[in-house]
Amino acid sequence: MTVGSCQVFDVAVLGGGPAGLVSALLMRRNGYKVAVLSRPSNTGEKVGESMPAATNLLLKKLGLPLLDTHTHDLITGTQCYWAGHLTQQDGLTFLHGCDWRLNRNAFEKMLAEQARESGVQFVEQTLLHLYKEKTNWLLITDKEQSFQADFIIDASGRSTMMSRLLSIKKEKGAPLVALWSSAVLDDTTYKTLSQQTFIESQADGWWYAARLPQKRLIAIFHTSAEYAATLHKHPHLWQTKLANTQLISKHIPIDPVIHAERHINNARDTRLKAYYGTGWAACGDAALSFDPLSSQGIYNALASAAMLYKALLSNNRDSALIAYQQQLNQVANIYQQKRQQYYQQAYHEFQTEFWKKQLKENIRKTVAN
Repeated sequence: MTVGSCQVFDVAVLGGGPAGLVSALLMRRNGYKVAVLSRPSNTGEKVGESMPAATNLLLKKLGLPLLDTHTHDLITGTQCYWAGHLTQQDGLTFLHGCDWRLNRNAFEKMLAEQARESGVQFVEQTLLHLYKEKTNWLLITDKEQSFQADFIIDASGRSTMMSRLLSIKKEKGAPLVALWSSAVLDDTTYKTLSQQTFIESQADGWWYAARLPQKRLIAIFHTSAEYAATLHKHPHLWQTKLANTQLISKHIPIDPVIHAERHINNARDTRLKAYYGTGWAACGDAALSFDPLSSQGIYNALASAAMLYKALLSNNRDSALIAYQQQLNQVANIYQQKRQQYYQQAYHEFQTEFWKKQLKENIRKTVAN
């Protein structure tokens, strides 16, 4: 239905990533008229592909296709050289089996197809303005189109549109960025490459390296924004950093990623002071985002979308949203405690300004919470 040139929806979902797509799909399945507003599709490579073994249990509960080894890869274990100590985990010994390495684009394409088939409408435009009216919201895009919605789900990721447009308070962790590159490997090299995850700390940051689906290899260095800018500007420094790793350089062919194009992404953790308000709620990274060390970003997106859906359909929505807030706070506190342990170890080993700032910020947040 339309009012003049303004389309009307029950729910407007901001963001077309995993959290937004699952939120839209679940609400549409329950009879709501739903629109997903997101920027024009970006089919480029995305960082963030690890999922726990329990993912298929969640996907089954949500009525979504399960992960399979034709499209995605199994993670056979992890080797972590952290603060001078090597630890190894074998994925075959985990309760639910091996974790997963997603073909991220294929996974999001599947979610989008499920949403479209259910009747979700996609609006690939940038949201510029958001106004709260008496009983609904007015949304205006960069194409000068307007939409009305009774309820907004913010699944816009770390950009948190609701926080930015409505000045909702957000707590940010210490600045952290991911400087990364990936490369396509030849068949022989790819087949002989380990399916383990490799993690390694250094004096001014930490590395993640892994084999990806579609014959790719990725290496990511997490560090301060200033140092990442220096490494990006001076490729030989980036090459030296990776070549000097004690663990990773022994298990992956570093030449392909050394000479591949480098990219920078924001990796700091964020947390809204409130995950919901009158006529809106947030899920996924828009509500709570993690330092990539947790490897829980995408799973949290799916799980929080499912939790929010359950709360919105509750007979007592107010009480259910309070419980939703408490659940996410519990998740955040557990994450902070684990991050604290790892970063404390690294600081004791290196005694550098990078680790000091990361640890100090984490202590402040833990106390504040």
